Amino acid sequence: MMKAQKIMRILRESRDYSQEYVANILDMNQKTYSNLESGKTKLTLERINQLAEFYQVKPEYFLGDELPTINYNTGSYSRSIIGTKTYNEANESKSSELFERIIAEKDVQIDYLINELKEIKKEKENLLELIKHLGGKIKSE
Repeated sequence: MMKAQKIMRILRESRDYSQEYVANILDMNQKTYSNLESGKTKLTLERINQLAEFYQVKPEYFLGDELPTINYNTGSYSRSIIGTKTYNEANESKSSELFERIIAEKDVQIDYLINELKEIKKEKENLLELIKHLGGKIKSE
């Protein structure tokens, strides 16, 4: 998924945004965003969706095999148009690979959330026991 990080950087720099600006928009600190963009932190589907919404592109844009070509010639006196390379949805095998990667990431996220839910339930049970214990002590005093 290293191309997703490159695409993040290309999109950010093409709009002359700082990492700090994008991080603030995505409700994270600059260091976290830097780690996402450099590949030090794994880019989740949730983050891909946030980035896609922010940059007004489809999430598949970050998962495609081609890097984008940015059109810097967009002024009112523009005389040419530079196309943007996009994910080739017509290529069935690439689409299949993309969906397999998305499904695999979804499965990882589901497992993570199931474990988080188990931990939260354990904490809830512990807190209820503590409340019962403390409630009994308060009544006896």
